[in-house]
Amino acid sequence: MILWPSATPRLTTIALLSGSSAAGMAAAAKIGAVPVKYPEPPGHDTGAKPRENESCGVRIGIVSRLREEDAWKIAHDRFPADRKGQLTRQLASKISDSVWHKQLAEVGKRGEAMGRAYWLHPFENYQTNCPYLVGSYDTVAAEVSKYIDHGFRTFILDIPPTEEELDHIGRVFQAAAQRTGL
Repeated sequence: MILWPSATPRLTTIALLSGSSAAGMAAAAKIGAVPVKYPEPPGHDTGAKPRENESCGVRIGIVSRLREEDAWKIAHDRFPADRKGQLTRQLASKISDSVWHKQLAEVGKRGEAMGRAYWLHPFENYQTNCPYLVGSYDTVAAEVSKYIDHGFRTFILDIPPTEEELDHIGRVFQAAAQRTGL
């Protein structure tokens, strides 16, 4: 991407493109964009790993605190069960041609979303469009580290509701960077 006048390196942008389908991956490669995937739980991930020498990103949400139980309370308070949202998500799954949407819905059906930190409840209740990682800083950092170990280097976060929440997410990424040596 060429900007005129040229931007300083700090302000350089990157192009992002959905990379959940083969067509999306090919299009991203053709235009030099970073393909973004909506990941399955780390370790259960069958097709979301980047290929060799491929820059790839994942889209996730994070709710994390020092104590596991505090993070889960905040997550449940922020994303309560919503029957109308569940019905809307089911309808969207039936009519959408989105590969990532169908993939996440399938993960939920298989019950893989019941891992230690990986949580699809907000997606299943039509409150957000990505999986969440929830738990203590250490628990969530361990999960983020698994994505990093699989080759993901770009993380697109669901929008944190407050600056304080962004600080908690920053602690997770600091811990994950220490774990992975980045």
